[in-house]
Amino acid sequence: MNSDSTAQKYAEALFGIGSSQGKLEVFQMNAQDFERVLDSSKDLMIALSHPNIRKTQRKEVIAGVLKECAYDPLFNNFIKLVVERGRIQYYHKIVHSFVGLRDAAVGRLRGVVYVAEPLTAEQHERLRAKVQSKLGCEVVLEEKIEPSIIGGLRLEINGHVYDSSVKRHLERLREAMKDACI
Repeated sequence: MNSDSTAQKYAEALFGIGSSQGKLEVFQMNAQDFERVLDSSKDLMIALSHPNIRKTQRKEVIAGVLKECAYDPLFNNFIKLVVERGRIQYYHKIVHSFVGLRDAAVGRLRGVVYVAEPLTAEQHERLRAKVQSKLGCEVVLEEKIEPSIIGGLRLEINGHVYDSSVKRHLERLREAMKDACI
């Protein structure tokens, strides 16, 4: 089984439990917080995933970490299971898949907008509202700075790319000039 399908199965299990218990939002907050915990400590990730560390030691480590985090008890059990089964290296993909399942369940799309300079809050909101009205569903946009696009923006959402960047316009102009010279 590859890492994507493994992560998807764990995400589906967490989603199913969260859905049946009415705890999807709590699980998402817990999952994203635990993701930050893992990202902040390389040593923790090594302790939870290294094959030379005994399972009993990993159980003790995760129990201590979860005691400090004060997560939902069902979520704690999920994390313990992930660690016990040696799947913690898939955790980021599990969270990503879980968020995708949750978004799909509520009709929400996530996208990334690439800009040369940060958008103002008003610009970001206008863009989000425009995309939301075009697609007819809730939209969450993550903003990433990419100076190479020079100006304008490139939007990636729902498997589509909408590129109105200056860089792309210049590329089209260059292509047109080449074609005209041939």
